Amino acid sequence: MVSNMVKTAIVGSVGVAVIILSSTLGWILVPDIATSQAIITAENEALFEVWKSPPVPFFLQFFLFNCTNCNDPTDNSVVFNLTQLGPFTFSEKRVKFNVTEKDGLLTYLEEGSYYYEPTENETPLDAIIVTVNPVYFTLASLIVDYAPPESAGELSLSMHQLLKSIGEGPFMTRTVGEMLFDGWELDGYIEIIQMLSDLLGVQLPPLPEDPRFGYYYGVNNTNDGEVVVESGANGLDKLGLIRKWKGEENLNYWNDPYCNMINGTDGAIYPPLVDVAEKTYIFVTDLCRSIYTTYERDIETMGIKSNRFTVPAEVFDDKNPENFCYCRDYSTDPTLCFSAGILDMRPCQFGAPILLSTPHFYMGDPKYSDAFIGVHPVKEWHETHIDLEPLTAVPVFISERIQINIDVRRYAVPQKLLNISNTIFPVFWINETAVLDQASADDVDLAVNVINALNISRWCFLAAGIALVIASVIMLVVYLSR
Repeated sequence: MVSNMVKTAIVGSVGVAVIILSSTLGWILVPDIATSQAIITAENEALFEVWKSPPVPFFLQFFLFNCTNCNDPTDNSVVFNLTQLGPFTFSEKRVKFNVTEKDGLLTYLEEGSYYYEPTENETPLDAIIVTVNPVYFTLASLIVDYAPPESAGELSLSMHQLLKSIGEGPFMTRTVGEMLFDGWELDGYIEIIQMLSDLLGVQLPPLPEDPRFGYYYGVNNTNDGEVVVESGANGLDKLGLIRKWKGEENLNYWNDPYCNMINGTDGAIYPPLVDVAEKTYIFVTDLCRSIYTTYERDIETMGIKSNRFTVPAEVFDDKNPENFCYCRDYSTDPTLCFSAGILDMRPCQFGAPILLSTPHFYMGDPKYSDAFIGVHPVKEWHETHIDLEPLTAVPVFISERIQINIDVRRYAVPQKLLNISNTIFPVFWINETAVLDQASADDVDLAVNVINALNISRWCFLAAGIALVIASVIMLVVYLSR
């Protein structure tokens, strides 16, 4: 018969073995295996292909503002009445190519393709709208920015008269299709643009062989430049972080190293284990800057419990010291900076007076929305939010919303020709969305369940091992006390 001392030794040994085994498997081997499977590399073929060509479709919905009383550019008493047209729906397919791997980094180009996919009862693209003429106000703005003050008025008068001679002015009538991807002819503008460019000594963006302008004209099947990101091989806490864009580690648009920093991911991939106490940074090429989101609340989408992150008001708050360097006039005259909610894109848009904001100036200075009839900011419709599954950080639902505006003012155009109040004129806004399909949602749900099961199991085995060790100690004490 086995003695009690031997039984005690067996129980204690088994307990120690269980502790060692559960610790090795639960905290070393299994996590190492899981980590290796989360690294984006050609060796992980399935993950690599999903990253290169995401199966989840992105959709862009465009909403355009039609001005119903933009008739007289010399009457500054008019409060512009805007009606919103849309949505106009396009799908977006993103494909990464020329991918190389080195030192835990992935270098690639990403091409975006857009396809018109109207929903039922959607307004057609040949709908007519009246809006501001971006070419007119770009030329007027460049003259003020670059011409000698004593000649700005004369140049502006010449610009206005030349454009009038070809039937163009501060306001224009176009179709929705022309405003977006189709563009409209610039033949009549070319001579005027080139003349002013030469006089001002300003290098304007190169015009295509078929000179046209549309806010999305020419972007189909193009890329935003070479990107270098972390694959996760240098640590999953760095997964997806952008290290370079267009060959540079920093931007050169803004007047301060802080604002020129490239922080975060591209918004489509994040490091796992979401910390709701931390900001989530995203580098947005369309904004020429990094922004961040903060945790708002828990939400369930496609049956998956997620953390909702939103862009807080402080990101575009003019009183936030972190934003001072996004104002090109701050160092000379801070009063010339825009109020909350506006990002001046001139530094990265060849001087064009393009301003970005949230749709309907949501969370911006109320004076911008109050300047129009028909502009009404609403949180549910105009907020940007991202829902992340907490363990894997997979984006379950994304809705990124941004508005394109023109900085409309008289500049140096004679008052008898253009008498208009300084206005941030909204042209259109975009709702870019992506939501997991059911198959992808099932995959995420399975991964979460496996991770949770492994987590519970390792603690259960560890607890069992500790219990056996404690039992052996008690048995030893009882044996020695006899």
